Amino acid sequence: MHKGKLIAGGILAMAAVGVVVSAEDGAHATRIAPAHGTSLATTEAVPTSEASTFRLWVEQEGTATERAAARHVTRLTAHTGNQRVEIYTDWDSRFASRYSSQAGQIAAAYRAWQSGTGHAQVIVHASNGQAIATRRF
Repeated sequence: MHKGKLIAGGILAMAAVGVVVSAEDGAHATRIAPAHGTSLATTEAVPTSEASTFRLWVEQEGTATERAAARHVTRLTAHTGNQRVEIYTDWDSRFASRYSSQAGQIAAAYRAWQSGTGHAQVIVHASNGQAIATRRF
């Protein structure tokens, strides 16, 4: 009986700590939820890359058109020395002209996300690296 109480206590302690591991292809890190309050665990994803962080911010703060466009962002590279930002998408370069408006929405969302950081040149690329849109802020 004592062993059963010990095991139950261990399970309860783990639940109180609230360790949650996201199962989304390893794209997110482990998150520890606070042990106080009514919620014992959280399913909120923790981004592990700058592109993930950007997409998450746009999902929470962006306009509907920015959210739709930002879902296509696969990689984000910021070169702080020359204030150049390159954002890569999953769009096919053969149809790049179709995406120029959405690429502009991604650039505008990036500007809002990084407001107050000074001037930057944002280049949005298709999956093969072809530039679709360039915006200077």
